[in-house]
Amino acid sequence: MGRKARRKLERREQGGSPARSSGRGRRRIWIVGTLLGLVAIVAGMGTWVLDGARATAEPAPKFNLPASTGHVITLDDFLGKQQVVLLFYMVAT
Repeated sequence: MGRKARRKLERREQGGSPARSSGRGRRRIWIVGTLLGLVAIVAGMGTWVLDGARATAEPAPKFNLPASTGHVITLDDFLGKQQVVLLFYMVAT
């Protein structure tokens, strides 16, 4: 049995794969992982940029909602004082 075959057998018995334990295999795994990460980042940023381009600021319609304290809050209470962010949660029924 040759030296390479013996090392390969020893690695297999120890649970490591020959591709991962060699320098070239580690480098290949690192390159593939890095490229996949970059693709994911670029795809995410592209979606974010496209979504931002479609979003337009529009004035919200006037409405009244009951607060958790029992008071009724209107959107006019905040007009000219501060910016308001409206969140609508989707609930499965």
